Amino acid sequence: MTTNMALKVRMFAVTAAKISLVFLIFPNLSYQDVGTIDLNGVWLASNGGGDINVNGTVPGCIHTDLMAAGKIGDPYFRFNDVEYRWIAKENWSYSRQFNVTETLLKHKEIVLVCEGLDTVATVTVNGHNVGQSNNMFRRYTFDIKSVLQSGVNTIQVTFQSAIKYAAEKNRSHVEYMVPPDCPPAVQKGECHPNFIRKEQCSFSWDWGPAFATQGIWKNISIQAYDSAVIRDVFVTPTKGDGKTTLWLIHVTVYMDVSKTSKTPVTGIVNAQLQGFPTLFVKNNVKLKSPSDQLTLTLNVSSQFKVESWWPAGYGKQMMYKVGVTFVSTDTGEVSAKLVKTGLRTVELVQETIKGSPGLSFYFKINNVPIFLKGSNWIPADAFKNRISTQYTRNLLQSAVDANMNTLRVWGGGIYEHDDVYDIADELGIMIWQDFMFACAMYPVDDDFLGNVREEIQQQVVRIGNHPAVIAWSGNNENEAALAANWYGTDNTTQLHTLYREDYVNLYVNVTMATVWSLDKSRPNITSSPSNGKQTEKENWVAKNPYDNHYGDVHYYNYKDDCWDWTKFPKTRFASEYGFQSWPSYNTLKKVSTADDWTLDSDFNDHRQHHQDGNTQMLDQAKFHFALPSGDDPVQQYVDNIYLSQVVQAMCIKTQTEFYRRSRSEIINGVGHTMGALYWQLNNIWQGPTWSSLEYGGRWKMLHYYAAKFFAPVMTVIFEDKEQLKVYVVSDLTTKLGGVTLQVQVWTWSSFKPLKSWTKVFDKEGNSANMIFNQTTADFLKDAKCTKREACFITSGLLDSKQKPYGPTNSYFLSPLKTASGLAKVNITVGKITILPDALKPGAANTLQVELKTTGPAPFVWLDSGDVEGRFSDNGFLMNVDTLIVQFYPLQSVKAQDLEKEVKVQSLMDIYRK
Repeated sequence: MTTNMALKVRMFAVTAAKISLVFLIFPNLSYQDVGTIDLNGVWLASNGGGDINVNGTVPGCIHTDLMAAGKIGDPYFRFNDVEYRWIAKENWSYSRQFNVTETLLKHKEIVLVCEGLDTVATVTVNGHNVGQSNNMFRRYTFDIKSVLQSGVNTIQVTFQSAIKYAAEKNRSHVEYMVPPDCPPAVQKGECHPNFIRKEQCSFSWDWGPAFATQGIWKNISIQAYDSAVIRDVFVTPTKGDGKTTLWLIHVTVYMDVSKTSKTPVTGIVNAQLQGFPTLFVKNNVKLKSPSDQLTLTLNVSSQFKVESWWPAGYGKQMMYKVGVTFVSTDTGEVSAKLVKTGLRTVELVQETIKGSPGLSFYFKINNVPIFLKGSNWIPADAFKNRISTQYTRNLLQSAVDANMNTLRVWGGGIYEHDDVYDIADELGIMIWQDFMFACAMYPVDDDFLGNVREEIQQQVVRIGNHPAVIAWSGNNENEAALAANWYGTDNTTQLHTLYREDYVNLYVNVTMATVWSLDKSRPNITSSPSNGKQTEKENWVAKNPYDNHYGDVHYYNYKDDCWDWTKFPKTRFASEYGFQSWPSYNTLKKVSTADDWTLDSDFNDHRQHHQDGNTQMLDQAKFHFALPSGDDPVQQYVDNIYLSQVVQAMCIKTQTEFYRRSRSEIINGVGHTMGALYWQLNNIWQGPTWSSLEYGGRWKMLHYYAAKFFAPVMTVIFEDKEQLKVYVVSDLTTKLGGVTLQVQVWTWSSFKPLKSWTKVFDKEGNSANMIFNQTTADFLKDAKCTKREACFITSGLLDSKQKPYGPTNSYFLSPLKTASGLAKVNITVGKITILPDALKPGAANTLQVELKTTGPAPFVWLDSGDVEGRFSDNGFLMNVDTLIVQFYPLQSVKAQDLEKEVKVQSLMDIYRK
């Protein structure tokens, strides 16, 4: 062995020891044995004219920087979304100085790593143009070695107005129109978001404002190295043969390689499953400039005691860390990354169903069929730097607390921050991940497709390590838009053919093909809604993408009575459906003034971005309720907010229960429903939307109802023509033995039921079946209920010890505006006490609240005022004289603090005349 070779061996041994020490001391961190300069922090932000100069925060955006500097007020206040539109129409630049040492300059490679630039930008270092960006969703790496100098350096990122850029791109696309041009006027938005790779809803949506932000919205740093660095690690587990191999963990390592190396960079790449010292694999590699990749496979045999990752409600959310290291054999330079992953399989089952044409559409996780219960996720704020990990956790914990197991990350927002996916992994929330295309055609030229291809590659690798992500989906509603001619895309046969070709090119030849080249471990769907395999047979644009016999369906109906379940499509999978409500008065008053608190105020009209939305809410309420009455316009405004939340909760309850009871049956050729994701979970601002969580995280009545209609075991009570039916639904994987169904008839004037019917039975898991079926008239007659308007019915389950099991459901036999005996009652808040333990994750402590009522009351609502938190139940039917609920505050509070704030009301309280 030569002296030089021996030196390299000793160098490698020292380096390997260093790697082990790195992971021992910093088990959660990645490591780079290279020079780095963190450029996050305070920059100078200036407008194009130079007359506005403020401190800029990176990561951040210009709107929050101007707000912090006192140049503007709260962008969400009243009409500021329009008043501040000038900000997005200006060009802004961010600049700062940084120091570079002689030592760092000696490295062969020095790059500027921009994790996220929003959006169209030119980057200069010491006055030299080093690169451009035109995609908010891409990481950009720019070579800056030749322009750096020892000592003080200057960097500037100059942004172009996204609004003006999009308009110019549209004007330059002269071959044919790429619709839609502009959003509906009611959205107060901007035009042509489809011409820029930016958060589409930042130009407005029917639930949100137009804030086309500019800024460095993710981390930015300088990285220096001599040989190569690990840029990304993508881990995809697959199931082994179950005998000698439990799992195969495929670890793809993406390397950035020194361009100045005259020969291939050589070294050793090692991958290890942390916590299992003997479970590792290493490869000798020769890396090509400027980038390269390789895949290592960890063979997890039966001797290793590993556990699978399961969705919420089905098992543990076991996570493992995979450590990857690269050691250069020439320089001893080390690069290492540590990523988390979970071991699970996912399968989208599309197969024939007995008694029904078409194909099934449901997911299996670890070979277990799972009904996907949940909602749709939109960006949590127009200004992403305002979203804290704590706030994200609160939203996601709220989803789990409402018995959800799935969220669809919608395609008009952003590929979410790592926090969202990390917490989803931890809580067991499955993610249906859209790519960021929504409600539009797109300009399919070579530059656009190349841009998208890089975007997809980066995001699949970034997001795909998370076991929570169970499906990729190409876009939101673009197949349906093309098939149903939303935007006049079939003006001529030739033009329609062109749009179809563009669609296939973008979502099949580029998006889907890029995904398949990287990740074959998950289903890959072209659009939502879509007919799945049938869409593929029809050359990717089905004649009817809403066909109930295939795929997933979006459904909105604002005209018919939403309590009428016969209006709903009995689809295989419901991935969008919903109805609006207003957020609470407490939330709205933070961005409005007293002049705004009437139904006909300019603010009320301005905040509604959905055409006829305010009228639709009132019209829907009229089916079952008299509208609020009284002489105080502010009180009437508050009462209408309450009623809008009652209506929304009942609409989505009725529809979701219909989907849950349809999971095991085929009626008239349709059924076998295996997913219900209502629109939408969260909110981007304080306004009327379809959300169940308000901006800030406060629960609407709908979210409390979701906790019941998504319960693992529940009853569904409804009428089918003259028959009263009760289904029992179970998501459990095991049989329930000796459970009792109890169906009771009540009047509005007594706490004692007129009749109780019971049946003891065994309930199979993963199924829904009818247990009770009787003519309504006969059932009421037996109960001595003289007329439908005087009575209501409840259903519930009792366990083997005759204690309540799961939620109690209720069924109103008439519109409540005609209910007989329903009167205003006196509901009071009694004793409030602090319990010794916090009973819910995220709650600071737990308070117990005693309620008393003088008579039965529907839709009893507790409002905690300025005390942020939630109750264990709310919006409920109270048909007992005393009830105990818990309150879970976000910050620790005393009993007297809640006593001062809490208010209680029920339906009849909104009639004040």
